[in-house]
Amino acid sequence: MSFYKTIVCLANSRKHGKRCVAGKEIVNNQLTHHWIRPVSRHESGSLSEVNTMLEKGKGPQLLDVIIIPLLQHQTHDYQTENYLIDKHQRWVKKPALPMTFLPHLCDSVESIWINGYHSARGKNDKIPLEQVISELSTSLLFIKPDSLTINISRGYHINNQVRAHFLYNHQEYQFSVTDLTVERSYENYGHYPIKDEVYLCLSLSEPFEGDCYKLVAGIIFIKMKEIYTIGHSNHSIEHFLKLLKKHDVTALCDVRSHPYSKHNPQFNSDPLKQALKDNNIAYVFLGKELGARSNDSNCYESDGKVQYARIAQTAAFKEGINRLNKGMASYRLALMCAEKVPMTCHRTILICRHLRADDMKIKHILEDGCLETQQEMEQHLMESFKLSEQDFFATPEQLIERAYDMQGEKIAYNNNS
Repeated sequence: MSFYKTIVCLANSRKHGKRCVAGKEIVNNQLTHHWIRPVSRHESGSLSEVNTMLEKGKGPQLLDVIIIPLLQHQTHDYQTENYLIDKHQRWVKKPALPMTFLPHLCDSVESIWINGYHSARGKNDKIPLEQVISELSTSLLFIKPDSLTINISRGYHINNQVRAHFLYNHQEYQFSVTDLTVERSYENYGHYPIKDEVYLCLSLSEPFEGDCYKLVAGIIFIKMKEIYTIGHSNHSIEHFLKLLKKHDVTALCDVRSHPYSKHNPQFNSDPLKQALKDNNIAYVFLGKELGARSNDSNCYESDGKVQYARIAQTAAFKEGINRLNKGMASYRLALMCAEKVPMTCHRTILICRHLRADDMKIKHILEDGCLETQQEMEQHLMESFKLSEQDFFATPEQLIERAYDMQGEKIAYNNNS
């Protein structure tokens, strides 16, 4: 009689011309660190496309949540996570797991199993079978590497050889990649450094000539959006352009309510646009949508002070945020306002507060060219208000939101001043 296991798919790879699927079990809607690798009665345990068929004739994709009918736990000395499938019943696909859960799925390990054994083209990519049997309790791992490069070279046969060269805890590794999607995505020989955040599902192969090989059976790419901010302050236009070029900015979004500067006329809109154009940097004015001095009287208190929370609810502000999100697909954007210090400017306290997301990197360009992340700014903000010392019962996120509110009140424009 069959029973059912629910997994989040973390490996969808090639195995002897067929497929290998693996994932971590979900129990009562809770993620666990219990691995499950469904296998067939085939000698290698590989799965056919029919075995793994989901809705609309498609097979599983990484992060799919799948209910799998199984017959028994079919463990081996070298693969303890194997479960025999019931091939007479279909797999059921549920809504995919959001990427925000990926950090919680990572295995806490110092190294990738046992190191020190290398193939001709690999690095720390194999382990003698006797050590696997005597020393290891799992043949699957899920990690976030420190860096990753995909290397494509000519294989021994017709197909290209795809390898993942990565660092993890300062140790170097190079494994064969069996992830089906990645194999099909790279056609030309070469080295492809991955700049996005990435997670790897690693698997030990069945024994071959006395060794088990470490494989990359699943690669999950996190397409990160990125945006910069900068304050023009009293910089010379030459220094300002140097700061933008240092961080490869290709478009500047002016979020001043009025694109002029009494004391620094080099940053008036016309000369600024020309200087940017001469350096192949696009310019767009978004002060009407994202400026700190709203034209909407509903955004002000009776004393004349603007309320950031009200600005954020206006249709114009939401349209401005949408334009930034769309622009990031084509340009490396920087928001520009006047203030030198990020935490004293609405570009950080208002705009970036509402840009924050798990797939967003926000970086503030400082006057010396160094970068401060939004998270670092938030830490400085809480320290400035001593919030972490005031409330032991608030969550970190509640403290951060409180700090934003307090700083917004402190720096907000007052049209009566």
